[in-house]
Amino acid sequence: MSNLLQIEEIVPDMKNWSCVITVQEKQQVTDSLGTPTKKQKFVFYDSEGSKVEGIIFNADIPRMSPMLQVYKRYKISNADVRTIPQKFQSAGLIKQWVITSKTVIEEVDGNEDIMPVKFAFTDFADLSDYMDDKNKSVDVLGVVISSLAMKTITRNSRQSNVQKFVLLNEESQTVLLSLWDDFLNNEGQILLNNMHSYPVIIGRRLKVNNYNGVSLSTWFDSALLVDPPIQEARQLKNWAMRNAKSIAEIIDAKSYIKYNPALSLKRDQKTTLICNVTASQKTAWVKAKLSFEQIFQKYWYMSCARCYRATAADYGMEFTCNSCKEKGAAMPRCRFDVDLIDDSGVIPASIFGDLAEKILTFTGLEAMDHFNQNLELPLQFVHEQLKTKTFLVHIKPVQTQLADTRQRYTILYCSELEPKMSHAQLTHEPESVSLSCDQQAENEQLLTAGHGGSSSKVRLRLSQKFDETETVSTNEFDSPHADSKKKAKLG
Repeated sequence: MSNLLQIEEIVPDMKNWSCVITVQEKQQVTDSLGTPTKKQKFVFYDSEGSKVEGIIFNADIPRMSPMLQVYKRYKISNADVRTIPQKFQSAGLIKQWVITSKTVIEEVDGNEDIMPVKFAFTDFADLSDYMDDKNKSVDVLGVVISSLAMKTITRNSRQSNVQKFVLLNEESQTVLLSLWDDFLNNEGQILLNNMHSYPVIIGRRLKVNNYNGVSLSTWFDSALLVDPPIQEARQLKNWAMRNAKSIAEIIDAKSYIKYNPALSLKRDQKTTLICNVTASQKTAWVKAKLSFEQIFQKYWYMSCARCYRATAADYGMEFTCNSCKEKGAAMPRCRFDVDLIDDSGVIPASIFGDLAEKILTFTGLEAMDHFNQNLELPLQFVHEQLKTKTFLVHIKPVQTQLADTRQRYTILYCSELEPKMSHAQLTHEPESVSLSCDQQAENEQLLTAGHGGSSSKVRLRLSQKFDETETVSTNEFDSPHADSKKKAKLG
């Protein structure tokens, strides 16, 4: 007869044992890079709160995995107990139970009301500290209030499905979480089916990316717990139900699709000299002057009013966009190039949308009207004013380069600094101008710099020089497959 033990009492190579556990996590099935091996990991805990990793391999997965469901209790007997090699250890787990078709699993009635385990959640306001760090991941707690449309993209000849979900915390801050492939097929469908009841999730080992300022993404080692039986999750769900009206207003305003400087901008934001900015950096903050006096351009392009991708449709024409697949009107949108300048150097960057209009002092529609009439925009006052101003600018590199090999950047955020702050540490958070998340995915062609000619030549030269074709950057989504070497290491 097997001995009924606790997790801590079960050691490698032990025989004739049983343990009553609860399934805390059930990860997705993953491949081992370079081998045909498939595996699925679990996290089990016992009544004392001790944890152990469970794992199922290959043909045993379809047979044994359905027998283990999250938050349910089971008595497991005589699994193969191993010590996890140190390089494959994660979350402080050092032992592993290998579940095979021979392992005895019996469901136990009377599931526990509250998990006797603790989580260390990262606050939304601190997520930027982990941005684009391949060696770091975060655990977050949030209520899911909405979702964006699912998209199918191709990376490295592989098609992937991804859908963004909107997480909200009790400070009414929002962040987008991208669910990929199996996460979308499993937990994602549960979230979509229960969106009306404010599902609360714990996202474990999520990656923090710079998409939309700050965003989250699943990757192969992540786990999602939907409505977990812990006190914090229940409190958050109750808070959401009490604040249903305010949440409805957040959903209606769709502020979550815009760049959020509240999450990405720190009060003591560090900046980089322009001479030290490199294309290998996912994003960079600089203090710079903006100049476009000597850059010949037309300041607008025709776009889909919903996703902002360029289109050949005429102004006001109703059409089905080839990018977002939605029907809407073609609208002129402000876009132009600037030089970012500090004492160390100059780099070219592109500005879009509301941010561009604020700096230009003209709307996209006004820029289009001037262009159609062969009239240059009256920008002398704008150019003179910009010479006296310094801006805090958040930029990211654009992958496509022109023949002149200059690296180009997209401006994600831009705010004028007070004169005394131009060369000093920030002491407050500047007023922001937001870009939508779809804007950040755009990969426009660099406008060729040149000197403006007479107004009679403007329309001819612009139509010859500027190609409005837009392509989606490979950074549009936060792919979980981006770091294959890391995946191999973690096993």
